[in-house]
Amino acid sequence: MLSRTFRVSVGLVTALAVAVLCNIYLVFLLWTGGQSGYHYELITRPVISQEEEVPINSTNSGLNLNYLKAMFNSSTKHVHNLSSRSLTSVMNKLKRELKSRGEKAVDILNRSAKWVSPSSLIPSFTPELGDVIKYLQTAPVIRASLPHVGTQLKVMLTLEGGQKALLKPQWYDREHRIDGPDVYSGADRHNGEIIGFYLSLLLDLRRTPVAVGRMINLTSDILANADNDLAATFFRNNQSHACFYGVCRYCKPELSVCAGEGDLVEAAIILWLPSSAKLKSNRSPWQRTYKKNVRAQWETDDKFCTSLQKQNRIFGIDPAKRRLLDLIDAAVFDFLISNGDRHHYEIIDGSSEAAVLLLDNGKSFGRPDLDYIDILAPLYQCCVIRKSTYNRLEMLESGPLGTLIEELTLKDSLIGPLLTNEHVQAINRRLGKVIQTIELCAKMKSWDDILVPY
Repeated sequence: MLSRTFRVSVGLVTALAVAVLCNIYLVFLLWTGGQSGYHYELITRPVISQEEEVPINSTNSGLNLNYLKAMFNSSTKHVHNLSSRSLTSVMNKLKRELKSRGEKAVDILNRSAKWVSPSSLIPSFTPELGDVIKYLQTAPVIRASLPHVGTQLKVMLTLEGGQKALLKPQWYDREHRIDGPDVYSGADRHNGEIIGFYLSLLLDLRRTPVAVGRMINLTSDILANADNDLAATFFRNNQSHACFYGVCRYCKPELSVCAGEGDLVEAAIILWLPSSAKLKSNRSPWQRTYKKNVRAQWETDDKFCTSLQKQNRIFGIDPAKRRLLDLIDAAVFDFLISNGDRHHYEIIDGSSEAAVLLLDNGKSFGRPDLDYIDILAPLYQCCVIRKSTYNRLEMLESGPLGTLIEELTLKDSLIGPLLTNEHVQAINRRLGKVIQTIELCAKMKSWDDILVPY
């Protein structure tokens, strides 16, 4: 009897001790999360409930758009995600890179000219990145000319030291919504270029050129250094503010950009690639027709990805081919920023291992209230993605991603916050849909089938 009482007592004491230790450990986790700047986040992600499960409408290779939309409109539940220490490590690494070290312009320009490789535009760790950003934001303009690239207003700047940079001026206020009928409606959004650069760092897709914000004086910075053909497009409006419209397909006086007080205009400054980087442009298999009531094959053929892989071996899945996986990475990137205008993609010419570059991201952040799911077509039609990309997305969801972008873009405080709170929340919402799409693919196939280890 005594022995039995003793055993019960020991059991109760042991259970109590375990409970105390668990509570101490939980407090420790919460405290360390607070110390690193990250906390428990209550993430809302659309999920499939067992009660409302919808039969998977799939093709041989992927999912159907209508099925995806139905699943995104299904019930949601709250998921507790504990921010990982790896996320803290990633953020600390990026902040070190983005911090200016005060190096001379000639030194950082010599090093940045050697950044480009067939697989990336920015090396995996770039200590001089912060100084390149500072240079783009502060270096005097010594020439302004017409770049003769693209269809919208741009200016090619030559900065002191000889570095070229592309200027995209502000067209819209932050709160402006593009109400056109298509995802690609409206003029370029300069802040989309900047956000795209920082997002590429967070996703570890270093295939976007450096793009930062800068206040430009249209009179002293641009007109005073402009070539004749650019200078001829300058004028003063009724408020005596400097305006210009440049030379391009859609450039005309009634679509001018005008400065505010002091002839200042907000702009994105994009680092121009060195002359050694020869680009080759390719038509995207998921290109839109850009014609009213005319749909592309991928928009009507649920087996498009399977057909594409049969037609062209470059879109195969094996360690020697990266093109399709790159396009799927690009689709995720574009969906997060709502860029539905990647009709062509560029690679570094002359290399069989060349990566798909993420250039020209201005047609983004048009509507924070809309998610254009078809931007994700490469992902849901092919139902494969790099395991490293998926792991990165899961890690960034706990940030949450929109907050991480805000934190990094404090470097662009020269032009204030780059996104409204609505757009920040839209990024978080879209990331949840990306992850749910991957989970639905895994439900249809298996995780081993959809997560590619290279």
